[in-house]
Amino acid sequence: MLAASLLMTACGGAQGGAGADLRAASLVIAENEPPATFDPVQADNSTVNEVSRPAYDTLVRFEGTDLAPSVATEWTVSEDGTTIGLTLRDDVVFHDGTALTANDVVYTLDRVQRLQIGVASFLSAYESAEADGETGVTITLSEPSAPFLSALSRVYLLNADLVEENAGGDDAQQWLSANDAGSGPYRLTGYTPNQEATFELFEDYWGGVDGQAPNVVFRYLAEASTQATALRQGEIDIAMDISPQDWEALEAEGFTVDRADTNVQLYALFDMTGKGETEQRALREAVSYSYDYGQHVESILKGAGEPARGVLAAGMPCHDPDVAAPSFDPDRAREILADEGLEGTSLTMTYLEATAEMEQAATLLQSNLADVGVELTLQAITYPQYIEMTSAPEDVPDLGMIYSFPAFPDASAVLYQGFHSSNAGGGLNFGGYSDEEVDALVERGQTATDPEERCAAYNEAQDIVVDDHAAMVLSNPQYVTVIGEGVSGYAYDPAHHQTVDVYRISKG
Repeated sequence: MLAASLLMTACGGAQGGAGADLRAASLVIAENEPPATFDPVQADNSTVNEVSRPAYDTLVRFEGTDLAPSVATEWTVSEDGTTIGLTLRDDVVFHDGTALTANDVVYTLDRVQRLQIGVASFLSAYESAEADGETGVTITLSEPSAPFLSALSRVYLLNADLVEENAGGDDAQQWLSANDAGSGPYRLTGYTPNQEATFELFEDYWGGVDGQAPNVVFRYLAEASTQATALRQGEIDIAMDISPQDWEALEAEGFTVDRADTNVQLYALFDMTGKGETEQRALREAVSYSYDYGQHVESILKGAGEPARGVLAAGMPCHDPDVAAPSFDPDRAREILADEGLEGTSLTMTYLEATAEMEQAATLLQSNLADVGVELTLQAITYPQYIEMTSAPEDVPDLGMIYSFPAFPDASAVLYQGFHSSNAGGGLNFGGYSDEEVDALVERGQTATDPEERCAAYNEAQDIVVDDHAAMVLSNPQYVTVIGEGVSGYAYDPAHHQTVDVYRISKG
């Protein structure tokens, strides 16, 4: 097992000697929430994806919105769309020095299928895979799946022999929760729960080593104000959860403030399981018209974002710019409530604690709803708590505020993951939305090979979801990262939101 802790003072506030040398050689990144596991099968969650990305490779990756080679150098798709042939690099080695081969790829994909958790929801069409020598893989799908190749960008490749040695009775989930079986540019060296995760540069990485920091540390600091203080004191190099109120001050002090457009949207998802107040469409509609979306962008985001329109961000393929999304109209909200006898309704909403945009948005919605006669009780929780709550229909809150982080730039990553009924109760369909017509449309969008046919199906699905008022889409925020002196190479990656590609970064 990995050591449970490292010398945190050496990475943090040590003033001289070996501690100062280690701090200078370390790229320290602040995050507001630790990962639930280091098992990359759970990399559909951004906190797990962040610590999987340095340690593991994928078959393909995104360069902006374009799919590019990684461990797979090339691929072909059969005419009927159900067979994918991959050719692998022959120079990839795992951190224990063994070669990555086609057998490791097959093992990784089969493990995802066995476990049916995390990234498995991206690979629903996967049927089997077969190795052809050391560098050939053939994947067979149960049906054509247009997003399948894109989804492989979130499947991190495992050292099959090492994982099998530690499989235990749970397919190595416990072992991988704190250990590394990857071939990425960094290897996991330690984790102090709720405090920090540490990585060391892998000198034999197939992509080469050229100026990267010898060590990477993810420091878990829940409060935005704590991250700002740590930046100013030189204890961290990159912070991604700074409050908008602090951006201007930090920029004036010489920090780089990087603002990037995203495919991410902030949702308040209604409970659509049919058990509570929000089963009434009229109430959902009234709540949706109660929110001051413009104030959100102006006052909460300080202009770093746009009002959302519909369930897909404007930068996503197949976004429907004509969808009839609600706007701020409190008079209409009051009229609906009065007509339906819903004045005085009481609701509860969860949001993620220590997330500046959510905290302020929750307070604004509470105030807006009070103005139209609806009482909203707020509950701050962690992401793992939200996952646990939404896995059981009886525990889904009236409203749950959550970001939608598309795992790849395809409409399926939002519409299938977030609104297909198969992903309710344990998947990313947190509100438990279920509509047979939407299911059929999203499935058509996934299997169609013609881009126009795909978008037509996805656009129709968007219209239905919006008309159902299944979700309030509060904002399409920019992603703002604050970077300290001496750090170069940082770039926001829309396919890995809230995840730093440490391999690109140099320090010093």
